[in-house]
Amino acid sequence: MKSIFTEKSLGIDIREESVTLTLLGKKLNAIEVLAGQIIALKPLTGKDEKAEKYFLNKVNHFIVEHDTWPESVVVSLPRGYVTFKTFELPAPDLESVRAMVPFELERQFSSGLEDLYYTFQLTPKDGNIFHITAAAIKKEIANYYLDLIRKLNLKTTILDVSTFANVNLGFSQDIENDSPVWALADISSEALDIALIKNNAIEFSRNLSWTKPAIKDANSGQTNDPAQLEKLSAEITKALINELQQALSSCRNIEDNELVGHIFLTGGGILIPHIAQQLEKETEVSTTALQSPESIKTPKSFSSSLMLTSLGLGLRELKMQKIETNLLPQDLRPKRKKANIKVTLALAAAVVLLLAGWFINKVIYTNKTLSTLDAQLNEIKEQVASLEKIDLEYESLKRYVDILSAISKQYPDKLPVLDELSRSLPRDTWLTHLKIKQEEIDIKGYSPVASKLIPILEQSKTFKETSFVGTIISESAGEKFTIHADLEAAS
Repeated sequence: MKSIFTEKSLGIDIREESVTLTLLGKKLNAIEVLAGQIIALKPLTGKDEKAEKYFLNKVNHFIVEHDTWPESVVVSLPRGYVTFKTFELPAPDLESVRAMVPFELERQFSSGLEDLYYTFQLTPKDGNIFHITAAAIKKEIANYYLDLIRKLNLKTTILDVSTFANVNLGFSQDIENDSPVWALADISSEALDIALIKNNAIEFSRNLSWTKPAIKDANSGQTNDPAQLEKLSAEITKALINELQQALSSCRNIEDNELVGHIFLTGGGILIPHIAQQLEKETEVSTTALQSPESIKTPKSFSSSLMLTSLGLGLRELKMQKIETNLLPQDLRPKRKKANIKVTLALAAAVVLLLAGWFINKVIYTNKTLSTLDAQLNEIKEQVASLEKIDLEYESLKRYVDILSAISKQYPDKLPVLDELSRSLPRDTWLTHLKIKQEEIDIKGYSPVASKLIPILEQSKTFKETSFVGTIISESAGEKFTIHADLEAAS
């Protein structure tokens, strides 16, 4: 049986030399990964048309292959393009500090906010102090990538930061220590991203560009010699320790006597277990690979060490996160209404109850009519002694039964047809008129993309010879359509 998802979300993690895609689907009480893919790229600089065309073709192939046009598209761009700032502001309440932050950001970002897309996260501290974690990216850079996404007929709903996506996943992990400080390292062949978290607030983040093509070779299987893997892991571990030490010394809100209680690693592929082991040995700090939340169902093909960032991005619109940021300004965010599942279920239940009541009423009326006819027949049998007259009366009653049968054939039961329509039509399609007679049905309504309805109805065993009547009319509510179909006779 094909699964039905109330919403789908696509996480797109764009790096300097790769893009990772993770498609997620949400059911009423569960979220699962439907597909994922890592695509190697040449750097997207706006000057290489072949690299752009390759990116568009590969991502479009993924979308078509999995037949998905998700309601949510959450994108992160290369971390090196993002400027990261943290600071504290005193304020009497949350509303006041929100009004103050833009003025402080003007001072923090030297290039001026008019040339940036920016976002920030507020974390209350003691004494009416608020910790602000802010990120910004140049509009010119962001718009280039957003235009590429638009060419795929996708609308970016959230422009996020890979650091935020990974830290959100870190919040979902179980840490077996009492220290309020933990660290996260995102390792790739192009860059190393370090984040320090204290009391559920990001205190420091630093992105270091480096060149480690051996990581890519190891993850692709080109390097599988255990000795080489150990050597490469030791080299990365040494660099990681140096960066962690520099990050701790640069972070003014983490005291010298405060210890890092745990380190999460992600992005290193098959090297992650080796790095975690060596890092824990060198630092004596508990170190583990970042994992997907236990509540998320993932296929065997999903790589936890390489696809977690895109998974974290895809979860943004499906599940409440501790860090809810969006670099897109309000005027660039798609205007869409998320379906209220509870209201939808309540309305569906009401419709089912009304239909059930109508059907039961029809059955009761039919039984009552037959009961009345039965009583009349018994009365006639008692009053009329002549067998011939009884036979005549019997034929008269039989004609009544035949008439009822003919009525039943002329006006078939509508409940099974309505049930099949509710299961087949997409949730963004609604009907305004419905006419069922004998073995035919006419439906009218609105849909964002009406052309996709005919293939959907053709897949149902209930409808056949499905076709549009007239033309599809585009209106503000969607594409207005009229469909005629023959009903398959019930077996």
